Amino acid sequence: MIVEFSVKNFRSIKDLQTLSFVATGLKSPDEYKNVDVNNIAQEGDLRLLKTVGIYGANGSGKSNIIQALDYFLKAIRTETSNESRLGLLCDPFLYEDDAIDRESFFQIVLMIEEKKYRYGFTVKKNPGIIVRINDDTGSVSISSEIIVSEWLFGQKEKNMVELFTREKGVVNKEKLDNNKAIPDLSVDHNLFLTYAGAFDADGICAVVRRNLTARAICNYTDGYEPFRKNSLRVIELEKRTYEFLQFLSEFNLKYSDIEIDRDPGEGPFEALPHEKITLIKEYEDANHNIRRIRLNLKYNESQGTQKLFDLAGVFLRAFGMKLAGLIIIDEIDSHFHPSLLLRIIRLMNNPNVNKGNIQLVFTSHDTNLLSPEIMRRDQFYFAEKRQDESTRLYSLADLKGIRNDADFAKQYLAGFYGAVPKLEDMLALENRVDIPERPQNKSF
Repeated sequence: MIVEFSVKNFRSIKDLQTLSFVATGLKSPDEYKNVDVNNIAQEGDLRLLKTVGIYGANGSGKSNIIQALDYFLKAIRTETSNESRLGLLCDPFLYEDDAIDRESFFQIVLMIEEKKYRYGFTVKKNPGIIVRINDDTGSVSISSEIIVSEWLFGQKEKNMVELFTREKGVVNKEKLDNNKAIPDLSVDHNLFLTYAGAFDADGICAVVRRNLTARAICNYTDGYEPFRKNSLRVIELEKRTYEFLQFLSEFNLKYSDIEIDRDPGEGPFEALPHEKITLIKEYEDANHNIRRIRLNLKYNESQGTQKLFDLAGVFLRAFGMKLAGLIIIDEIDSHFHPSLLLRIIRLMNNPNVNKGNIQLVFTSHDTNLLSPEIMRRDQFYFAEKRQDESTRLYSLADLKGIRNDADFAKQYLAGFYGAVPKLEDMLALENRVDIPERPQNKSF
């Protein structure tokens, strides 16, 4: 499970900002005690939250937190190559003259088999592109971005100990088991975590990499296509159409069958557009005969139904796992009715459904979730734009004087927590210039 994610000098994020899944010591009101029981998972000596939501005004930078996490995980998932693929991570804060010269910082803390691991790296644009030629193979590597530093620490008893460090191209790998099987790293843009895992498939670097990437999915870069692949996998390969239909029926979307129009040459793992998917609905006509109607997912169904279809496979597969994973959804409330979104959050927090303690982090504007009946104060984060245009990220649990049974939504919209748009009424502006009334034109 994820303990926390930290980022610095990335897009609107100037200073170090941390999104934590660690449950604080606060307790929910007596009438909502089940929230504390359901929403928290015990992992080793830590109590970790299953769901965390980020709120904030448009342009506050909340999606940049999601983007940083998405790009960080993509970098770890990317195999070693001769050409840098770190460009997406090199997007420094622009409102300071020297920000582009400073490296960007990314770090994650996670639990694996009840042990804590801390992995991260710093990256920056390379002012003079490095080109290296391998004397043995003749291959050419091009480093337009470089890893400045990289580290992995692991828990030993109650302390965190170094497993490897990397600083300005020099890797200290001596504390890794089987380190002699890992050749020296000669390319400045490849992550040593990925590189080491390729030579030692059972080593800790490979284990950490698998835990961070094998069961993580995000909609930020590729939209919902990766999610739809999971839905099609559940239906076509796993032959779990009945379970899929049952999941949709949980949201009052009742269908009797699903048809997939896949060309013979298309592989089973390829995503299909919505127009290639048809939902079958049965209904009883006036003569009490059962009729079947075919509804094309793109042309006959709403965007909300399309989105739920895409998400359903990920949730079904996640709920069938006994292993942790991470679902990242930017603007989770778009095209969803508030009651549907509430249902998704309740399912994620239900230990009888989410047996593997899959975690969900999302951004939203839907204040219906801002209730002590649904989530704890430490599950709500807010992103706020400072005067210098940088993003500040903070938890509702960090704010003093907030009762655990307060109406979070009402107080948030009233501006008690910050992170809301500062809107001005143009008609109420003081010292405004009076504009002469124009002659009325009765035509449009």
